[in-house]
Amino acid sequence: MSWKTQNKRRPGSYINVVGKGNNNNGTDIGRTLLPVSTSLNWGAKGIIKLNSDSNFKALLGHDIDEPELQTLHEVLKGANTVLLLNNNDGTAAKVTNATLPWTMTAKYPGTLGNNLHVTVEKNDSKVTVSTLFGTKVVDQQVIGVDKPNTLFDNDYVEFKLTSEMTPQPPSSGSDGNDSNGSDGGKTTRASKAPVVMASKLDQLSSDVTVDLTGGTTSPVKISDLLNDALETEDYDVATTAGFPVDSPLHKQLVEEIKHLREDNDIKVRGVIPYTGDKVNYEGISTVANGVVLGDGTELDATVAAGFFAGISSSADAAKSLTYVEYPDAISAYPKFSNDRTIEALENGEIVFTTKRNETVVIEQDINSLTKVTAEKPVFFSKNRVVRTMDTVVTYAKRTFEDMFIGKITNNAAGRDLFKANIVSYLQGLSDADVISDFKEEDITVEAGNDRDSILVNLAVKPLDSMEKLYMTMVVQ
Repeated sequence: MSWKTQNKRRPGSYINVVGKGNNNNGTDIGRTLLPVSTSLNWGAKGIIKLNSDSNFKALLGHDIDEPELQTLHEVLKGANTVLLLNNNDGTAAKVTNATLPWTMTAKYPGTLGNNLHVTVEKNDSKVTVSTLFGTKVVDQQVIGVDKPNTLFDNDYVEFKLTSEMTPQPPSSGSDGNDSNGSDGGKTTRASKAPVVMASKLDQLSSDVTVDLTGGTTSPVKISDLLNDALETEDYDVATTAGFPVDSPLHKQLVEEIKHLREDNDIKVRGVIPYTGDKVNYEGISTVANGVVLGDGTELDATVAAGFFAGISSSADAAKSLTYVEYPDAISAYPKFSNDRTIEALENGEIVFTTKRNETVVIEQDINSLTKVTAEKPVFFSKNRVVRTMDTVVTYAKRTFEDMFIGKITNNAAGRDLFKANIVSYLQGLSDADVISDFKEEDITVEAGNDRDSILVNLAVKPLDSMEKLYMTMVVQ
């Protein structure tokens, strides 16, 4: 958390990041938090962890190229992992059939569960149980007629054993009475014939297909889930891509990102489409326009913001996204003129620009900070610089909390140990060209006002990437 005076009560790390100047490498990255912007009618409520190899049909009820997952598709062009926040809830479809030994229930609630069917085909001593989602077979298992308990749940349907046996009618000719002449011809009632039980699967005389029904969707408000996910999940960038520009969710994301960064020292970042409001914050990037894909699909800024969020989450402190290509895009949408591009950049907006070879690039890797101050100089508006600052803060915070709190004595030797750890890390960043001109004297670790606190002062100089060429050529 940030601090103004040394008066904190809770154990923890409290770190201020300020600029010094005039007004003129982590490994666990690539995680993007994305709330769903359309009702999926399937899937678990809450966070669903996805990557490019995920079984989207099973987890979300739709293939990745379907319209419902368009924003997710764009995010995955850049992100390693997407934490999809799903607001699906309701009733799961189910079915029970007297000739079968199971109750079958859709794995998730939602109306898409009504598209599930289960077919049971008998072949001698075996049965083949097939699960269909719509017309597509999504699971198939072969079990013995006498082993219905060996049928396992699949990604779509859960099977609960009910009664694997069924009563059979008495044999032909038996009426439950018997005459016995040994008592002089007197007729007596004999005991009832025992009930004969037989395997339900063994008694099947034909194939059986059942349809799951009763599935309903009652989505919860995504805004109710968002703040909790933002505060509890481990991610690098969160985005409200896919939601209309007038959605209140964008403002909610901005406020929560500010809260996390300023009050909790959790250095996550946010990406939203440009809504017309100036955000003016280094932790938020706004996207001004979209792209046209090679197949003619037009993606506006609300969807294209997903790509920038995904690739931002995967970029480390040594990488700038300036002039990085947008995969599969052939044109910006809409195309901005030179003057409009400059205006957008000065407003702190991400712009997609068409190059002459029909590729589309990110014009400049910036954030929404436009009001420059002594504590937030102009280079705070560059995302590579922000990623560097965030990386250093996050490393110092995690190191202190994992290795020093409650473990190391607050004396000169203990403080020197912490300093040596940070110095070694920063020298690594300097060797990797993330920061420059670092010297051991740039960090001091002293005793704080309280016996259990330390005071650290650190100066770093983040590097940026080349972006402008000024050249004079003299022709003789």
